[in-house]
Parts: sequence; structure tokens; C-alpha cells
Amino acid sequence: ISFDNRFGIDWGNTTGTLRWNHLWNDKVFSNTSLIFSNYDYKVAILRADDEFSIKSDIRDYNLKHEFQYFPNSSNTIRFGFNSIFHQITPGQVEAPEGSDFSPAKLQTRYALENAVYFSNDWKAATRINISYGLRGSSFALLGPGDFYAFNDAGNVADTTNYATGKVVKAYFYLEPRLSASFMLDEKQSVKTAYTRNAQNLHLITNSTSTTPTDLWIPSSALVKPEISDQFSLGYFRNFNSNKYEFGTEIYYKAMQNQVDLKNGAEIRSNELIEGELLFGQGRAYGLEVLLKKKQGKITGWIGYTLSRTERQIDGINDNNWYVARQDATHDVSIVGIYDLNKKWSFSASWVYNTGNAVTFP
Repeated sequence: ISFDNRFGIDWGNTTGTLRWNHLWNDKVFSNTSLIFSNYDYKVAILRADDEFSIKSDIRDYNLKHEFQYFPNSSNTIRFGFNSIFHQITPGQVEAPEGSDFSPAKLQTRYALENAVYFSNDWKAATRINISYGLRGSSFALLGPGDFYAFNDAGNVADTTNYATGKVVKAYFYLEPRLSASFMLDEKQSVKTAYTRNAQNLHLITNSTSTTPTDLWIPSSALVKPEISDQFSLGYFRNFNSNKYEFGTEIYYKAMQNQVDLKNGAEIRSNELIEGELLFGQGRAYGLEVLLKKKQGKITGWIGYTLSRTERQIDGINDNNWYVARQDATHDVSIVGIYDLNKKWSFSASWVYNTGNAVTFP
């Protein structure tokens, strides 16, 4: 998108996958994927005396190998490993000679993320299905580069230079998951689930701008992996010979090591961005309702979500809970699909959700 050669935004993701599938025998199947991804953005101001651009990208090289094993009709076992090499270039300023802006080139960060995992979908009984699994993950921040330690005021207390490939900081964690569904009868069921997830790339959000100038930074000695524990419970029912489907679910997610900015923090082209960060906890909870029509010439669904996403971080909002930028209290979606004949179908959708939270002075 651009405006009269004065202002422009260019962002997106380039990705490619090379995949090999192999059937070893009647019970074992494997899937090997080599995946490349490059997410980047560039925001340019092209006025005469203050021409400059802000640029950032995340480049991933991903190897994933998974086996599926079918020992019997009651179990489906999946296991494998995943290895991702991250190359992260944070937002940096580029400016031509003569511009009022000085170019600022930030250090590229490198990281290696590995995981091994196992899961089983188990038909425990005629009316009971259980899925369980465990994922062991590791994350290592790597050199080369200068890495900083900060004091309580956010100022640099120490600088250490690491050579290429040297481990700056490493983390290891376990991510269990368990879900179960119970058929009350042929028409209705109850489902419950627990999942733990860890995230090592952190989004630093600039709340004063709607352009895609947010920053992504990796876990480090100061920035710990974000960990979430989510619980859910749902009730589902079919009506009118399975023509209609109704489902409702409640969930609660507790989050550790949440990241936010200090008031007045500068995130653009800031090599010392970690000194501008504060850390705390988060929570998200809500209710989801879905009514779906699955048969006939006209099909579709109506969905509604009532939710809350909050954070509590010392140094923000007098240390009280506050609404996160990701919060959308109300979310409604209506989808209609009309099958005119075997060749033609028409669809329409309508979506409404509440906007971002704002705090007035």
C-alpha cells in the first residue's frame, strides 16, 4: 500500500515447503517436511528531507519429521521431532545520505528451537475418547553478538560478546496435554481438555501505531519463555436428525512471563529494547457458543464469544490487572451458504467484534 510516492507499507510472508510422505507398512506412516518462512515488513516515509524506512524480518528454517502408528482400531499414535533455526532482524532504520534521519542497524539474533513429542488418540470405550500427549522442548539463544544485562532502572549493567554458535541462554520445558470426550447418548456429548504451551518469540506491541511495526524478540537471559496453561469444558448436542449442531464451551488460560513496555518506551531501532520491558502474569477466560446448520440447500452457522484477556504487571496501571491489546470482549460471526446446484454455491459472512481497549488520562 502506498500514497502518492510519499508513504508506503510493504509486509507479508514468503514460505515454501518440501514434503516427503512414506507408507512403511499397513500400520506405520511417516511425514517429513522441510519448511522455509520469511516474514518481513518495511514502512517507508518518502518525503524530501526526512526520507527513511523501518525494516524488520523473521526468517525460519524448519525440519519436521513425524510418524503415525496404528497399532489397532482403538489407538492412533503420533511421535516425532521438530527443529527450527530462527534468524531475527529487529526493526532498524534505513536512510539515504542527506536525510534528517540517521540509519540504525541492529544486531541480528539467532536461535535454535528443538522439540520431541508423543501423542495418542485412544478410544477407551464405546462412548469415551481420550487424547493425551507430551512435548519436550528446548530453546537456545545463540551468538554472535553483544548481549546486555540491565539493572533495576533499565540501564545497561554489563555487556558480553558471544562468538558464532555459542549458547547465550538455554531453556527446557515439558508441555503435557490431555483431552477427553464422553458421549452421553447418540445426540449429546461433554468434552474437557488441558494444554500447556510455551512460546519463545515475543511480540513487542507498539500501541501508538496501526502500521505493522511491532517487534519480535527471542527469549534471553532476561526475557523468559511465555508459558500458558489452558483448561476448557464444553457441551455439544445435535438436533433434528443431526441437521443442526449446538456447542458451548468455557475456558480459562493462565499465563506466565508476560511481556509489556514501560510507559514512554522507545521501541524503534532500540538496541537496548530489553531495558524497556516489564514482566508479569496474564489470564484469558470466556464463553463460546456455536449453532450450526449442516444439511439442506442453505447451511451455515452463528457463533458468539464473550471473553476477557488481561495482564497484571508491576509498573503498569498501578500494578492492577488491565485489559491486554488482544482483548475482544464480544465477537459475533454469521455465515450463510446457499447451494444453487452441484456446480454453484454462494456464501456470505458478517462479523462484529468490540475494538481495542483504551485508557483515557
